[in-house]
Amino acid sequence: MEQRGRILICRPKGPFNLAGARSYEADFQARVQGLGSAAWALLEDATEFEAAGPEVLAHFRGQFAWCAAHGCAYLAVVLSGHFKRYLAEQVFGALPFKAIHYTQGADEALRWLEQQLGTEPSDITPA
Repeated sequence: MEQRGRILICRPKGPFNLAGARSYEADFQARVQGLGSAAWALLEDATEFEAAGPEVLAHFRGQFAWCAAHGCAYLAVVLSGHFKRYLAEQVFGALPFKAIHYTQGADEALRWLEQQLGTEPSDITPA
């Protein structure tokens, strides 16, 4: 997890079970609280995300709903492949973000989020 101004960047790697999905919640929520009341954005780089069962995907959906309810206005999702896009649409579909943007590149995702938030461009360093 990395923070760039009002943009929180998450890069899940490998397969996830429910314990793994829950393991970073406290740190994540602390970072979000540090953003204050201003709108913020989330960049979810899923290029190295491998797999998760239905209970984990449901948990992720709850986490993203929490984000939308706590000031996250925009979500950019970096992924490749039709199956990952399908899964992402199942998790993020109908959540109350102002806008969701799917892309194959982290740089493009960051630029889009910065444009939505009205911030200056910055470089993104791959993890």
